[in-house]
Amino acid sequence: MNYSRRNFHKIAIQFSLGVGIAPILSKYLNLNLSENLLENKVKEFFAYLDPEIDLLIPTYLGNDQRRFYGRGTPDNFKILDKFKLGTGVTYVGKTRKVWSGAGWTGQPTVTKDRGKTYLVIGGYDYILRKIDAANNQEVWQYKFDDVIKGSSTIYIDETANEENRIVILQGSRTGRPKKGIAPSFRAISFRTGKEIWQLDIRKTRSYSRDNDSSALPLENNLIFNAGENAIGYFINSSVSKAKIKSSILQPEVLSEIKLYVDSDVKRQGGNIVSESSPARLGNRIFLAAGSGHIYGIDIESKKIVWDFYTGSDLDGTVAISKSGKLFCAIEKQFIPGNGGVVKLNPNQKNQESVEWFLPTGNIKFNSWLGGIIGSVALNDEYNNYGEFPALFATNAIDGYLYIGSQDLTTGNQVKGPLKKFSYDTPLILFKQKIGPSISTPIFTDGNKLVTAGYNGVYIFNLNWEFAKPDEQNVLPNAQGEFFRLIVEEAGKFTGKVSFESTPIVWDGIIRICGRDGWLYSFG
Repeated sequence: MNYSRRNFHKIAIQFSLGVGIAPILSKYLNLNLSENLLENKVKEFFAYLDPEIDLLIPTYLGNDQRRFYGRGTPDNFKILDKFKLGTGVTYVGKTRKVWSGAGWTGQPTVTKDRGKTYLVIGGYDYILRKIDAANNQEVWQYKFDDVIKGSSTIYIDETANEENRIVILQGSRTGRPKKGIAPSFRAISFRTGKEIWQLDIRKTRSYSRDNDSSALPLENNLIFNAGENAIGYFINSSVSKAKIKSSILQPEVLSEIKLYVDSDVKRQGGNIVSESSPARLGNRIFLAAGSGHIYGIDIESKKIVWDFYTGSDLDGTVAISKSGKLFCAIEKQFIPGNGGVVKLNPNQKNQESVEWFLPTGNIKFNSWLGGIIGSVALNDEYNNYGEFPALFATNAIDGYLYIGSQDLTTGNQVKGPLKKFSYDTPLILFKQKIGPSISTPIFTDGNKLVTAGYNGVYIFNLNWEFAKPDEQNVLPNAQGEFFRLIVEEAGKFTGKVSFESTPIVWDGIIRICGRDGWLYSFG
């Protein structure tokens, strides 16, 4: 039998019609494993049947829940290599800007194809690049009309030919629209670097027609993407369904969702842009919109079914924990209170959904007034079987890195962003001044954390010590054992380079784009 991924999917569907693929594979492979181990074995089985393609880090923050940052333990922290990304010109309003390297969110994706591992990264020089991860050599480049800010998403189109089977979705800034068309969201062939289609991010009451969001592939040939025009798009993922519209080849748009209400425009004007990436929990998509709402969207009905209002501009992507809770970053803009992090239970509505709120300091830096521009990192993917307590980490405009408990609160109450309600606040285990940052920190294998900002890149060791339950600042793990977290700085790189992008780790090598024009590899 030809064990291609396409054939195996047919087999998997047949299996799933019975009692499910995992138990069948367990019996077939004569395994007696826990659920987590069995899941890993199933993944290995898929890889064995079709080792040709492996989407390792296929989107911003790694997976549908936006909480995976790569594999491998960084054992050292020295510059291994640098790749030149270059410089481009863009316009913010009517102001001409010259930007170098890559910025927010600027996180590379990692894909294995035909025995080789590749990075895909977009830069401020308008160029999307495919890079051989083994030697940092460029394979191809594709040029957009303006600088690229957001991270790509890569998926497999089972309906396409071999040449276009692996598809890159990438957004950019708008450029200078021609005949009113702003094709700032595009599909590119991973294997050839050739354009597949362009989507016109149409004009709305938002002042932006950029696309910073990283799209979310869904089942049944669906993609969900959020444009900065404050429109959520359900798109047919089959490249064969693209048709000529407004003189360009565009994908089939199946449905659109307006990510604001009229009162948001009255309050914020045209600043209702949607810059964050969608995350998925079960049959719902969760998206932090620039209009001040955190929306829950039902995938089947393609309608908004849940709405938590913050009143602030929201840039950070929602991270979803294994326990099914939402960790959301809030900027200090349009609100009387502080920005920070809010943890929400999506099974509750309105204020009942808030489990805690962490306010961060108000400080003016560049055009920001405080709060968090990046996202919240979770250690769930690096905490097998709940061996250690569940953590979150985030960087703030106030210059601090925060590491805290996902679940434990202090017993104190703090005012929320709108100052209308008071909430519990989480137990913070570590707080260190690293300088202002809009980058998202990442957890790694080996209990490490990598973070970056305008003052450089840092790596920390997260050391767990057994503790007694009545001691101060101790946390339980899933088995009820208590631990104390000891954080130590293991290395830093300053070099007068500022960083806005989010790092990844693969095979123990840290990769992150600087604003000086270079993609750095540390290890």
